[in-house]
Amino acid sequence: MSFPSWQAHQANDYDAKMSKRCDQLLHEIKSDQSRRQSIIGDPRHLHAELLADFAPAGYSEYAGTYRGTPATTLAKRAASSPSQLAPGTTYNFLDASLVRPAMDKVLNQASTTISSRQSIDDATKLWRLACTFCWLGKIHPFLDGTGHIQRAFFAAMAYELGIPVTNRFSIHPRPFGKLLAIALELFTRAPQGQENDQVDLIAEYLAFFLGGPFDAPGKNLPP
Repeated sequence: MSFPSWQAHQANDYDAKMSKRCDQLLHEIKSDQSRRQSIIGDPRHLHAELLADFAPAGYSEYAGTYRGTPATTLAKRAASSPSQLAPGTTYNFLDASLVRPAMDKVLNQASTTISSRQSIDDATKLWRLACTFCWLGKIHPFLDGTGHIQRAFFAAMAYELGIPVTNRFSIHPRPFGKLLAIALELFTRAPQGQENDQVDLIAEYLAFFLGGPFDAPGKNLPP
């Protein structure tokens, strides 16, 4: 049995609605610790909040449900993206059956990093922020809209670590383009166990969206 694809950005007024929602969301992330902790604890709620009214008619579960969730239309759903490295082809994100355990691991590691923030230096905080960002992209837990959750999670985790984002950052629209997309594709395509070889490259890029200890030339970047 086949189910409809989901391209939320094709919905009427998508950009206007998402810009408004995500501007408000970023304000809340900056000012409300409970909001940040909710996002980091379980991003499915935020996904449903942002995207529920863009889901195809009759498929409301697309919003707020991980790929691979049993007894849903997402139970065996694959996700892929156009390749930057080999134009005209696509590459796959994590298999649906692996999404839930991988997300549990990412969320637990993020919480552990935040709990230990007083004992780790700024360079380590950046590396772990980048690692979390990369894994959310590789896992691609949602059928669509994962990028918005990835960016919201990045901002929430940064503020929990005492690091503000700058005005260059936004949740919507996406504040980066092909350069970061290539690095993320390299991370996603890497053989198992070698993914983190790309994290330093991505951390250097993401640092440009961070203030505080990163608001100076070369400050706390990977060696």
